[in-house]
Amino acid sequence: MILSKKSFYFILFSVLFYNSISMAVYTYLSRYLLFLGANYFAIQMIVTIFPLTSVIFPPILGKISDSIQKRLPFVLIGQIGIVLVLYLLTLTKDLIIISVIIFIWGFFSSCLGLNSVLYAEIVENDQKLISYYSAMVSFGWFLGALYSGIFVEMIGIAYLFYLLLFFSLFNLILIFFIQEPRDLILSRYENGLSGALQFIATSKNSDSEDIESPISQSIYFSLFFRNFGIRPILSVLAIIMAFHLSSDTEIGILVGINPLIQFFIMISIGNIINKKNIKAFMIIGYILNCFVIIGYIISNSFFSFLIFQILISLAFSLFWVPTQVYIAQNTTPENKGKYMSFANTSFFLGSLMGGLFFSGLISIYQDYYIAMYFMIIFPLLSTLIILFFFRIKFEEK
Repeated sequence: MILSKKSFYFILFSVLFYNSISMAVYTYLSRYLLFLGANYFAIQMIVTIFPLTSVIFPPILGKISDSIQKRLPFVLIGQIGIVLVLYLLTLTKDLIIISVIIFIWGFFSSCLGLNSVLYAEIVENDQKLISYYSAMVSFGWFLGALYSGIFVEMIGIAYLFYLLLFFSLFNLILIFFIQEPRDLILSRYENGLSGALQFIATSKNSDSEDIESPISQSIYFSLFFRNFGIRPILSVLAIIMAFHLSSDTEIGILVGINPLIQFFIMISIGNIINKKNIKAFMIIGYILNCFVIIGYIISNSFFSFLIFQILISLAFSLFWVPTQVYIAQNTTPENKGKYMSFANTSFFLGSLMGGLFFSGLISIYQDYYIAMYFMIIFPLLSTLIILFFFRIKFEEK
């Protein structure tokens, strides 16, 4: 059951707009810094700030939102902050100030990320509807890569943040229409209309030592190692493609098609996932990431890169959607924000640490491809962790 259809649709559209903006910043921030005259070391340090903030803030904000039982005020503050940040980026060209602004962006982005918790509560953890959320995130990434590339090509990168500011103001309007039916959410939970949640509520009154951690710790380690191994490669994928492709249009298509394919795969997975196959989906998703790294090493043409871009879309969808569904269905309104934030923190901590490790390998070997061979081991570790340590703890009664 959807507890608020109005909020359901406005959250999805808001997620679409924000993630298109976020993807545009992710794709072109480094080129914008280069346009301002920053050296490569400064660029690398500045673009590393965002995953750092994504490690620090989500657990804190998730826990606070659980304790006060409010999500929407954080979402609203987050979007107002994003508008302010984008406005400031149109006013300054100072690299130190930009670094501070990006750090602040990370805080407001973490606030805005709590809309995923509110969405899960509004759709009562329905796996099909949760897959819609993930699909809209991916579709936003596709649109952001597409329109930002066209804009930079036609107008120029100097004016990109003006465009993003406009879209961000529109997204703020969408968020004003979102409602948080907190009383209804809590009453549905307390009346035991969800079997899994009813079981958790009963367990809360027991002496079980697992009650402080209803989510298998293997989830966090697997997310960390996967992103440690593959996220740094995705960050420089356009450079790797440029070694073999002469057309920026081809590179743009290959980068943008990844989230577009994810959109359709995630919707499909939402229709077939269940407690019996959730672990199998995760294992397949993680192991495919190993093959993707090998694929990027051996690819030397548009079509070979296209094959492995399709494969990475499938790999990401297969482990990410089941992970979100698992966490949503095994948490309560009292701890959902904390545990969903823990997953995001593990995700971005892997990106941060993996990026530093990958940069170190490149500085040693002076070769992207040699460094990539070392990264294969980490998604393999994720696969083994889920295979041997992941368990479905709560079954429906």
